[in-house]
Amino acid sequence: MSLVTRVPRHLGFIAFGCCAAQAQALEIAAGDYEPLPAGMNVLMLYFQHAESSDFYQQGDKVSDRFKLKTDVSLLRYIHSISLGENAVVEPQFILPYGRLHASGDAGALGQTTGTGDLILGSPVKWTLGTANNDIFSLAPYLYVPTGSYDRNDALNLGENRWRLLLQGAYIHHFNAQWALDTAADVSWFSHNNDYASDSATLKQKTRYEYQAYLRYNLSAQTQFAVGGGRIEGGKTSVNGIDQDDRADTTYVRVMATQMLTPSVQMQIDAGRDINVEQGFKEKARINLRLAKLF
Repeated sequence: MSLVTRVPRHLGFIAFGCCAAQAQALEIAAGDYEPLPAGMNVLMLYFQHAESSDFYQQGDKVSDRFKLKTDVSLLRYIHSISLGENAVVEPQFILPYGRLHASGDAGALGQTTGTGDLILGSPVKWTLGTANNDIFSLAPYLYVPTGSYDRNDALNLGENRWRLLLQGAYIHHFNAQWALDTAADVSWFSHNNDYASDSATLKQKTRYEYQAYLRYNLSAQTQFAVGGGRIEGGKTSVNGIDQDDRADTTYVRVMATQMLTPSVQMQIDAGRDINVEQGFKEKARINLRLAKLF
């Protein structure tokens, strides 16, 4: 899910987000690309909280009181369909709902509550004939401009534009206990032709993200992981004027996953940004996920 915010001109344009959320990110969690058995359904609820206080422009901190709190819930549904002996496709949707609240030097941005853009995805996952059955996946996701958006508001949960994200993932199983989850994605954006109070045209260049997690399975019910990611690109322009806001963000995460019952799973992860060149720097993030398999 993506969230869009506008700040005073001297601070430029910033886009940021969360899904599983980072700057317009579709973050993975360790184990996400393990294939589900054909015919299985999964219903997930995510609860995410993040806080930022530092704001950067072109690598320089311009404020340490540019405060933003983000609270987002997401509903996600997945259904697994067999494509053959070693492949499945998992059609799914993600529907976000959240609240953004700015304060301190960012107080002029105000606050907003509403829905984010609907995300439709269809990952295809192949189990490879390697020694420990590694996994390869290609996953297209389409962001539909259905979220709350008002051109006169500085904070919006919807983007008022289409977005196509293509994510590739590879899981290398070292053995039954250890695995390395990696993913890379690229995003393309349509134009927002109703940006700001003067209905300007917002354009954004291609954006990239890379993620990696080292995962340890303590048992069939419990796993731990540590890793992070990097976001690059996504420079914007407004009415042809370059905003000089290319993203370059690095973040870290730690997570734990536990099966509470044979069909109910809980996952918690925490993290923060460790380097930001442009925009808000998250000082703390907590994600909680509950999943029901049926």
